[in-house]
Amino acid sequence: MIKVKAFGGYSKIGKSMTAIDIDGEIILTDMGADIEKLVNFEEDKNDITVNDLTALIDNGVIPDDRNFFLEDGKKVKAIVLTHGHLDHIWAVPFLSQKYKCPVIATPFTIKVIENLMKNFKVRSLKLVQLNTGTMYKISDSIKLELVNITHSIPNSSMIALHTKQGVIIYANDWKFDNTPTLGKKPDYERLEELRKEGIFLLISDSTNAEVDGYTFSESVVKIMLEDIIKKSLDNKTIFISTFSSHIARIKNIVEISRKMNRNVMIFGRSMDMYIKAAISTGVINRGTLPEVTVRREQINNALKYVAERPGKYVIICTGHQGEKGAFLDKLVTGQYQYRLSNEDAVIFSSRTIPTPVNEANKGMLKNALESLNVNVADNVHVSGHASKNDHKLLIKMLMPKHLIPSHGGIEKLSANIELAREFGYELNKNSYIILDGQEITFQ
Repeated sequence: MIKVKAFGGYSKIGKSMTAIDIDGEIILTDMGADIEKLVNFEEDKNDITVNDLTALIDNGVIPDDRNFFLEDGKKVKAIVLTHGHLDHIWAVPFLSQKYKCPVIATPFTIKVIENLMKNFKVRSLKLVQLNTGTMYKISDSIKLELVNITHSIPNSSMIALHTKQGVIIYANDWKFDNTPTLGKKPDYERLEELRKEGIFLLISDSTNAEVDGYTFSESVVKIMLEDIIKKSLDNKTIFISTFSSHIARIKNIVEISRKMNRNVMIFGRSMDMYIKAAISTGVINRGTLPEVTVRREQINNALKYVAERPGKYVIICTGHQGEKGAFLDKLVTGQYQYRLSNEDAVIFSSRTIPTPVNEANKGMLKNALESLNVNVADNVHVSGHASKNDHKLLIKMLMPKHLIPSHGGIEKLSANIELAREFGYELNKNSYIILDGQEITFQ
């Protein structure tokens, strides 16, 4: 018997966590935070510790596993993580301690978790690094494999659980990028081999399941960035804000800037965390990127230096969602000793994540930039999530016996169900919608 319980990431994007019960042995996949609620929580409480566990659950920041742990906690054999985004791993230091089992992920993801543990003063987790393409024995009945896939963060993987009933694949988040600018392309050969073994169940990301066509490669946005940076060279200073975890994007910006004879500085604590994780795990070589500046005094000194050398610098920084307290927010509100003007350019190499808080913060930030007559470019970006045709390719490649869409909300889950009809899948027959707190059993 196989039972799937949704803790988070099914009713809306974020707070991803799923329990997969295989004949009484349970694997937890992902353990993330609701980023919007986390931001609100952090605004009210500056210093989060493990003592805030109950408050984090009660405020909806992390999954509520309390009843589950009391009833089935001893059955959990492993916690397996797909990648290092915080909506998939942030809750690990808070929730995983009580489960007496390993936390398994790729090396980069493990390093990010170690940094989170350090922040929250957690030491007692059993972390296991597992490279993609290798097997890990969870029990006599379950073997784990991580399959290499592309996303917007290094070392992303699909989880493949080898069971007596067949292979269970948990795919959150992914895209098919055949020309990635960092790392390997998806392991299509292995996915096709797994189909021959027999896929019992596919649980798959639905973020862009309603978006027509295919998701473009990161190599496309590299061309976009080169074009827009070249067009911005007349500006005194070019500020580029992007996702701190998008190491490929940051690396591309640095390479393009240096090619155009612009020096590069990087500002922001989250940038520092992810870049150090990338260096320590060999994702990039030391020296590929400049050291990150995080302390306020050092940033002010650096900005004074930049202001005195117009036309010489590109600044990579945090704040692309308009987050309060991020670098761009502090810059436009005058908290740094650099005054933006119509001689500067701000490039958002990102999209606005569609939540009310993000949209409001980003709107206010853009209004402030426009009031200063700064030259702004937005949405210089390609998604890290599969679009409609990519989903069709995955289904056709795997042809699972059962399909459960995840990571979306009812509209996105329904879009994933609808596109699967082309391959003979019918709702409540061999494709199913479950929302947070619900479960489904396969006999």
